[in-house]
Amino acid sequence: YEESRFLHRPSGQGAVKTPPARGRVSGPGPLSPRAGVSAVELVGVLAILLALGTVAATGVSHLRSVVSIRSAAAEVGAALYRARMYALTQAVNVGLKYRVRAGRTEWALYGDGNGNGVRSAEIASGVDRPIGILVTWGRNDVWPGIMKGAVVPDPDGSGRLTGLDDPIRFNRSDICSFSAMGESTPGSIYLWDGRDRMAVVRVYGRTGKIRTLFYRRGDREWTK
Repeated sequence: YEESRFLHRPSGQGAVKTPPARGRVSGPGPLSPRAGVSAVELVGVLAILLALGTVAATGVSHLRSVVSIRSAAAEVGAALYRARMYALTQAVNVGLKYRVRAGRTEWALYGDGNGNGVRSAEIASGVDRPIGILVTWGRNDVWPGIMKGAVVPDPDGSGRLTGLDDPIRFNRSDICSFSAMGESTPGSIYLWDGRDRMAVVRVYGRTGKIRTLFYRRGDREWTK
C-alpha cells in the first residue's frame, strides 16, 4: 500500500517517473538492417556455396577418372606379367587374348598346341586351347578402345594415332604371345574411359618389359 502511494504521488512531490521505452515494436513488422540479411546478401551466399559445391564435384570427378584409367592399366599390366611368368615357369608358349564370352569380357590365356605360336585361327579350330582366365574384365568404366572425336598423338611421337578401331595391336594380331624364354610379341593395348582419358600398355619384344603411358584429351603428348 505504501509503495503504491509513492509511485502515484503528484508531480512536484517526489513522484518517480518511468521513461517511455525506446524503439519498442509490438507485433511483426519489417526487419531493420541489423535484424538479418537482405535478399541480395542471401543470393550472394547461395551463389558462393553453389560455386564451392561445383568445384568440389569437379575435383571428385577428376580424381575418379584418373583412378579409373590408372587402375585399369594396372590390371592389364598385371595380366601381361602373369602370362609371361606362366610361360617362363612352365616352359611353354602362351598367348594372352581379350575375348567376349557369354556376355562377359575377360583376358584369357591360351597354350600353343602345335609349336607355331598362339594364333586366332588355331584358337577357333581348337588347336590352341585355353589354359585359364587371368583377369575377368567386369568393369564398365574403362575398356579397350581409342578416343573418338579427337586427334590423339601417337605415343611414339610420330604424328597422329591411326587405326582407331584397332585398340589391341601385336603385329597383325590381337594376341600378345610369350615364349618359354620370356620373349614376347611387341605391341600395344589402348584403353579408354569413354570420355577424356586413355592409357596405353606397351610390351617390348625381346625383354618382355611393360610400360604404361597416359593421355588426356587436348594434350599434345602422352605422359607417364
